[in-house]
Amino acid sequence: MNRRAAMDRLVDFYKTQLGQDVLETALGAATAAGGQALFTDMSAEEIALSTALGVGAAAVGRPMMGRAGQAIGNRIDRANPGVHSYMKQTVQEMQDPRGMYGPQGSDFWRMKLAPYADQSPSGQVGQVLGRAYGDNAGQALVALGSPLFLGNEEETPR
Repeated sequence: MNRRAAMDRLVDFYKTQLGQDVLETALGAATAAGGQALFTDMSAEEIALSTALGVGAAAVGRPMMGRAGQAIGNRIDRANPGVHSYMKQTVQEMQDPRGMYGPQGSDFWRMKLAPYADQSPSGQVGQVLGRAYGDNAGQALVALGSPLFLGNEEETPR
């Protein structure tokens, strides 16, 4: 398989909700592990454990925060009809190739919002924002906190 076909398959995979979850979590895990390797005294085993914990936190944080964002967005839409019409227009503009994000940006937003097309406009945006930041928050908390608990401690002689 040539590079172009491989990249097309990767892009097609990223267009699915699972693909977004897997690839974005892997990127966050690699970034956290690299930072820990460069800036902490953690061993390779401790970094691997921290990375696994971070992936777990992202796997839990992403859907949980997505649902929370969707619930908040749906509640906002029901309580404020004016916000509903504004968000509906905003979501349409985000997906319009002639709109504020241009052709590539509109493709990106169509891909991100597609799994939530049955939701209210604010629910769609809340779901995307919750998912986008839920995994990052989980991974960041684990990556920044784990050196405090897993870092090498100097051993004192007996």
